[in-house]
Amino acid sequence: MSKLNILFMTFSVVTLGIATYLVSGMIGTIAGSNGKLTVQIVASGSVSIVLLLISAMFTHIASLRISTTHSVISTILVYLVMYAYQLKRIYTDKRLKQSWKNPRKFQERTLQKLLAENKDTEYGKRYDFGSTSSMALFREKHPLTTYEHYAGDIDRMTKGECNVILKRKPPRYGLTSGSTGKGKVIPISKESDVTLFEGIMYSMAVLRKDVFPQRSVLQKGLLFYTEPTPRVTPDGTSLGPVSRMDADKKLFCAMVYSPPLASLNETDPVVATYLDLLFSLKDRNLGYVMGRLTTAVFSALRHLEKDWRKMVYDIEHGTINKELKVSEDARTALEATMVPDKRRADELRHEFEKGFCGIMRRVWPYMHYIVAVDATGYGDILAEGYAKGIPIYSGFYSSTELPIIGYELNQGQLGGSHRYAFLLTSTVYEFIPEEDMFVQEPKTLFIDEIEVGKVYELVGSCVNGLYRFRFGDVIKVVDFLDNCPVIEFQYRSGLVLNVRAEKMDSATLHNVITKVISHWPKVTLVDYACAENCMLDGGGDQNEVNPYYVIFIEVDRDTCDQSIDEVDSAGDHGIDEVDSPRELLDISKQHLGMVDEVLCKTSFTYNSFREKAEIAPPRVYLVKPGSFDKLNEFVMNNTTASHNQFKNPRKLRSPEMVGLMMRNTIECLE
Repeated sequence: MSKLNILFMTFSVVTLGIATYLVSGMIGTIAGSNGKLTVQIVASGSVSIVLLLISAMFTHIASLRISTTHSVISTILVYLVMYAYQLKRIYTDKRLKQSWKNPRKFQERTLQKLLAENKDTEYGKRYDFGSTSSMALFREKHPLTTYEHYAGDIDRMTKGECNVILKRKPPRYGLTSGSTGKGKVIPISKESDVTLFEGIMYSMAVLRKDVFPQRSVLQKGLLFYTEPTPRVTPDGTSLGPVSRMDADKKLFCAMVYSPPLASLNETDPVVATYLDLLFSLKDRNLGYVMGRLTTAVFSALRHLEKDWRKMVYDIEHGTINKELKVSEDARTALEATMVPDKRRADELRHEFEKGFCGIMRRVWPYMHYIVAVDATGYGDILAEGYAKGIPIYSGFYSSTELPIIGYELNQGQLGGSHRYAFLLTSTVYEFIPEEDMFVQEPKTLFIDEIEVGKVYELVGSCVNGLYRFRFGDVIKVVDFLDNCPVIEFQYRSGLVLNVRAEKMDSATLHNVITKVISHWPKVTLVDYACAENCMLDGGGDQNEVNPYYVIFIEVDRDTCDQSIDEVDSAGDHGIDEVDSPRELLDISKQHLGMVDEVLCKTSFTYNSFREKAEIAPPRVYLVKPGSFDKLNEFVMNNTTASHNQFKNPRKLRSPEMVGLMMRNTIECLE
């Protein structure tokens, strides 16, 4: 039992004693007044009831696991807020179930609400929103759109023009990461912000109550967050990733997550990650991780593996590493919260020295789950390494362009796929069959017209002023919940390899790469990326007349299946610290050639082109450790992506990116 548990039990006893004293006095007063109610009696009774309720609350708090970094005030505030959202969830559940029983009806209502809100805007008049009475009629009147359709209007909005696309001036603009091309500026309406925040709180309430009821509401989480570089539009409106937090949200996050407020203001991703990890390691009672993307969680844990000695030193001595580049004000604020804790430091040192397979469960024994979207396949890498034994749960499905698209249904089961049921009250959805995605004017289907087992490109009309918008996500219908489709994310349409119209999607390629590496000896996958040979200098191999894929793979030694003695005997160095990384890896050209073999077995279309020799075998390169760190740094420095929304590039889109990887190769299958 922690000091806070003992303190709240003491509060409970004291409060109960005062309430008992007041009740006793009230009984005496009633007896003296011959049973007549007086103001004094009513007041004493009311205060007694309130004190009894407070005592009951304190007793309940005392019975819960409480993060060691909580204060008395933050404990009470978080307790009240979390249970308030549990009550609000009752209404949300009812509304969701109603919509899932009759999705088309709710979609029609949502469309009418969207059109009515903006019918008097310049855009609404242009497309006759006022006389559009149904989804079918809207489909006839309004074209399918991409960002280019809105670019001019949004540019005018950012310069201060009003009533262009949205009736109300957006409080901020979102900036996409540019994962399928150049970053886009998206107006973020107030309704969108509310939908996103309430969606996060709802999914967290479901997760804690239904999936992991053993997690206390007073266990803090580990939040990985870097403050994006401040940007504004020409008219002074905030511009940045949707994940950017305002001051109020930061105050709230400082109560429910382990990093303190000063850490949440850090713009340097290395500094922010160090502080996030440092303050989380102090708390043995940490309950979960909020990482937004699995790439962010994986990257942060690689930092932990590299810098754990510095962090343990800081915890033992109550310091902030002097080499860390933080402002004096921030350092003063951070050090004020650091108290020397040799016992925790010794515990952490003991676990880190054992190795890093399953490290999260060992340093945080009461951790229940990770909340992070697995957009690039890093969930599998985490589950087999750092996060072994901890389920990964995405919670909800969203994007910069659309707010909450759907809520996850698989309940975070270890190894389960991420399945979502649509939120039908903020976005109207249409679906383009996968086979028609590259048709000039593809026909779309509505939510009551799609089928289980089929793959579709998702199209949305939403509260941010985007209509019939193709934002690039491809999904598969896997089931129905009542009458609502249940979907799985497949890939981003812009991430397709396509050298002979074979349209190799990223999901298939990911499955192939992970399957191949599972057969390689004593290594684990760190990262991979691909490109078409046209991205190579001079178009690639001058002796090859047919196009081909270029695949870069980074691996590391597999320590999860090694004993502690074997890990220790390897020393503290990694692959990159020996003279020849290739010497530590028993990987032959035959192993590299498995990529082509499995691609042929997996994709009928690819195999047919290979059999006809219209696609050449892929060039598979093994790259030096740290190559993808260099690539990620290059991408961060040359795109609009912030650290919070960064997704490791799976498809390399420029000769510069491919050239960087080519300069870091170890071995190649030619």
